[in-house]
Amino acid sequence: MANLFSLKLNNKDIIYDDKVKKTYGGQGVVRLHDRFLGQRAYVVFPMQREDSEDGVIVTVDEILNRGIRPNNDHTSKILLGKEYVGRRCLLVLQEA
Repeated sequence: MANLFSLKLNNKDIIYDDKVKKTYGGQGVVRLHDRFLGQRAYVVFPMQREDSEDGVIVTVDEILNRGIRPNNDHTSKILLGKEYVGRRCLLVLQEA
């Protein structure tokens, strides 16, 4: 049996809460505002999720630590593998 753990995340710390999008090449990508450019973020993939009034409690399936890269003039991105396309994730900055 896997070792599961839960996290409680405050709503103000979550910078992205949606599915991983697919690029034209088939890879996974999360697009963000450019103000996060150059920072690092934790990409949290939840197995279970429970919303509360001030945050979210998730049972974690997987966590990745990724750098936020430039995308175009006013956006930045985090690149992920194609196995993550369509999976729901939460992003939290490494250092808030």
